[in-house]
Amino acid sequence: MRVEHDRTSFPSVSRTLGPSIPWTLHLIAKLINWLFGSKARRREQLLSEPFPDAWLQIVRRTVHFYERLSENEKRRLRECIQIFVAEKRFVGCAGLMVTDDIKVTIAAGACVLLLGLPRLDIFPKLREVIVYPDSLADSVEAIGPDGRPYQISQVRAGEAWLRGPVVLAWSSVRRSVASPVDGYNVVYHEFAHVIDMQNSSADGMPPPASKAQYDRWARVFFKEFDRFVHASHRGMLTLIDPYGATNPAEFFAVVTEHFFEQPRQLEINHPELFELLADYYQVNPIRWRKG
Repeated sequence: MRVEHDRTSFPSVSRTLGPSIPWTLHLIAKLINWLFGSKARRREQLLSEPFPDAWLQIVRRTVHFYERLSENEKRRLRECIQIFVAEKRFVGCAGLMVTDDIKVTIAAGACVLLLGLPRLDIFPKLREVIVYPDSLADSVEAIGPDGRPYQISQVRAGEAWLRGPVVLAWSSVRRSVASPVDGYNVVYHEFAHVIDMQNSSADGMPPPASKAQYDRWARVFFKEFDRFVHASHRGMLTLIDPYGATNPAEFFAVVTEHFFEQPRQLEINHPELFELLADYYQVNPIRWRKG
């Protein structure tokens, strides 16, 4: 939304605040130090506690390549899970009781995406994860050939809202865990959206590490997206889920699923896209899938 400012008010405000700017900056500095200092202290205290054995069993069961991670990656994943569970509010809906199994399973899937991305912190803009027992269903109105409106039922496995929660169907999460190499993982998908939206828009352009990475992404990603949309419209069979042709944001979320679940197939069929994602996520899941 475009907001017009009354420029005539600026001089008087500046004059009023001018003499107290040093005090203002001092207070702001103290506030920032308190906020981030307390956050760092909370996390330090949290991570001083051992990772619960029961949680580790859940991670080993749900992250099928856990034992193939390096020791640093394992530690990073465990720490990320501890922070995620502590800092995000889980809400069960439709009678679902949120258990540690639900929390740790979702946190583990989300944190896999961050193994090579410590610079992005742990989904800092996300506050809530809302979990339903089954798929989310609603209906949208469409207009038929005769001009009459009718309802189309939509079933969704999850949603990610800009400046809002992630919504997941627990049945879809369990299905994703049970089939770890089919290219479908609702947790990877929705949290890829969260990463994408960290720069305040869902456009298939996640926060880059550098201008060079930004330029490479703009050059390769959207070329791959256009090719995929063209192939989908022609009815060609592709490795990538056709849902990715919806828009660039969905394409990013879908190819993230394939990257972590079917990395070798993605490398063979879309080598430039695979290299782009490996450079962005700073990991190579092919190494985790060997054997």
